[in-house]
Order: sequence, then structure tokens, then C-alpha cells
Amino acid sequence: MNTLRSDALILLREKRQRQRSRDQDWSYLLPAPHTKQIEIEQHPAKRKIVCAGRRGGKTTLAAMVACEKLRQGRRVLLASTTQEQADAFWDKCKDWLGSLIENGTLAKNEQRRILTYAQSGGRIKVKTASDADSLRGDYADFLVLDECALLAPDAWEKVGAPMLLDNDGEAWFISTPRRRNWFYHLYQKAKADESDRWHAWHFTSYDNPHLSPAALDELAGDMTAEDIEQEINAVFLEGEGAVFRNITANLTAPLDATPEQHRGHRLVAGLDWAQKRDYTALSVVCVPCKCEVALDRFNKIDWAFQRGRLRALYDRWHIAGVLAEENSIGSPNIEALHDEGMKIEPFTTTASSKPPLIKQLALALERQEYRWLPLAAATAELEAYESKRSANSGYISYSAPEGLNDDTVIARALALEAVTALKSRQLVTW
Repeated sequence: MNTLRSDALILLREKRQRQRSRDQDWSYLLPAPHTKQIEIEQHPAKRKIVCAGRRGGKTTLAAMVACEKLRQGRRVLLASTTQEQADAFWDKCKDWLGSLIENGTLAKNEQRRILTYAQSGGRIKVKTASDADSLRGDYADFLVLDECALLAPDAWEKVGAPMLLDNDGEAWFISTPRRRNWFYHLYQKAKADESDRWHAWHFTSYDNPHLSPAALDELAGDMTAEDIEQEINAVFLEGEGAVFRNITANLTAPLDATPEQHRGHRLVAGLDWAQKRDYTALSVVCVPCKCEVALDRFNKIDWAFQRGRLRALYDRWHIAGVLAEENSIGSPNIEALHDEGMKIEPFTTTASSKPPLIKQLALALERQEYRWLPLAAATAELEAYESKRSANSGYISYSAPEGLNDDTVIARALALEAVTALKSRQLVTW
């Protein structure tokens, strides 16, 4: 009898040890991630942008990571466009963790779509966010905006971002693209980020090894060419408001150009001054070579230092003249540089002068007339730049989308205008 009791105690102790071990690692409950999913999960960025084709595995990845965050004691909030999409995430989490729900390790509130883990304090909560205001008052330190290309920007800008301020939480933006809307601009921002706080990934439906290529081919057979590009290949199609086209074909200027290679050539520059949150940018173009040789952008330094940096570039490249945007900030700086002996002329940007300036750059890109430097931040600005028509007046305005910059776009447009003005002898002093 004692032997039987001893054996029973040993079995019970082993069972409890296995349970404790499993409480420390739930990975055995989750599906094996594919290569792209592993890369995304392990990257240290706080803001992750995942642009993927339909059935690429983005929601599955988010659910897998959410389960691990729950174990760690993190507060997870997933917001999606529709109840059906939100339920796809919810069903994965509760199905994988079903055994832990059944044995009482996790508590499930089916009506409110909440899983809680009392031991760690972790929580998963699933909501719809077709109305961004529905997220107000909630909290999280791991936020997932699922199919966020279909959500309003306010879901992040006015609700999601403030939600993470007190804990420096993580945010994932996962979606199949919907032309070049705010998700596209987030993707471009992440691509241009040099701090590794933001990072972007792209993969197609074919990159998911769990999907049959033959089945995808069959699905694609019932789709238009545009739909295949967007839904399967996860391509950001140009929106109706896209200004610049044929961008990549123009990005062929060498990154290692030197002043000696352009000795004796006439070089001109376009200069856009920083406002509150953007950059001062200078684009230098060789007139006979039809090639951008330098592009510099900088911010958060005082005006005297900026002028010194601009003067150094001016002297290094032996620039014949600079066409600089004249605004409330530019005017005194232009005057100061002029007093120092630089050949610099103002360009006043108005509702009537800006459209021809931008159209001239757009036409040059379309015709591949100039070679421009392949720099990520500048390319992202060109790709994001847009036109909007006023519903009341019909007037078309040109600008970067809200929250993004257009400094290098304006600098390049001014450099091109400087070339045109020089050739037409409007700037005879150069």
C-alpha cells in the first residue's frame, strides 16, 4: 500500500513538474513559424510594419506572438476592421491555448473576447476598430492593428500611439496593401528609418510555405492583373493622387561622385529650409551631366550651424548658384548667406508657383531626363508625394501626406528649376 501511494505521489509530482515546465514555455502549443515570420518576430524594432499578400501568415504570426506575450505578462490588444477578421485572430489564440483554458491556467471571456493569465498578469483582448473611437479608454503594451490599411489613420495617430506612451509599448501594423494610403506611408516611414525603432517587411502569398502554389495560381486565375499585384504580391499600387511615376528608373546617379569628377562643370543647387519638424535639404545637380551629385538633409541644429554646413557644401562642389525657398525662415538665412558671398536667389512658393515647379520634376522623371541619387529617405518622399483636388474650388494642391516630409522633393524641384533658369539666362549672375 505504501509502495502504491509512493508511486502515485511520484507520478503526481512529475505531472506537476511537466505542467510547471509547460507554463514556462507554451511554444509546444503553437504552430511552427516560417522563415519570414521568425525574422519579423526576432527583430528588436518597437514599430513593425508587415505588408504581406493574402494568406501570407501575418495574422497567424501576430496571434502566435500574442500568446507568448500573454505568458510573459504583457497586455495585448488586437484591433481589426471587422468582427470576422477579429474573430480569425481570436479563434487561433483560444484554439492553440485550449488545453490551458480547460485546466484553468487561463480564464476566457468569450463575450468580451478576452484571455487572462492570472499568474503573470497577462491579457489578450480583441476588438473591432472600424470606429477608432471604440479603442479610447483601453490600454496595452503590445498593440496589433490588423488589416490596418482598411482602418482610419486615427486608430493609430489619435488612439493607438497615445495608448503606448506610458510604457513605451510595441506596435505591429499588419496588412495587405490598399493602394497608397496611410499604411503605405507608414511602410515608407519604416523603410527610411535609420534608428531601428521602425522596420518594414514585405512578402507575398507565395512566400508562405504552408500554401499550395497551385492553389494560389488557381485563385489568381479569377483575379484582375491589378488584384493579383495587390492581393497576392502585396504591391502598393499607385493611387489616383500619386504625383511622381517611373521613380526607380531615374535612381541611377553614383553615390561616390567627387568634385574632381565634375571639375569645370556648371553645378547648381536647390535648397529647402526646415520648418518645425522637418529637414533642411540641399540637392546639387551637374548641369552638363544631368545628374544629381549630392543630396544632404539635416535638422535639429541652429541656423548658424546650418548655414555653415551649407557653405561647406557650396565650396566643396564649387556650386555656381543656389535657388532657395523663401519663407518666414528662409528669408533671413538667404540674406545672411548672400552677405557671406554665396550666389543664392530666393524662390517664393505660392499657390500659383508651386504646381509648375512640381510638374516640371514629375515630367523629368517620366522622361528620365536626369539621374538622381538612390537614397532611401528621398525615394520614400517621392513615392509618398501626392496631389489633392479641393471639392469646393477644384484647385489641386501638392504636398507630402500628413506626418511625412517633402524636403528633398522641394530641394530637387528647385535644383531642376535652377537648371532651367540658368539655361534660359534668367540667372545671368551665375
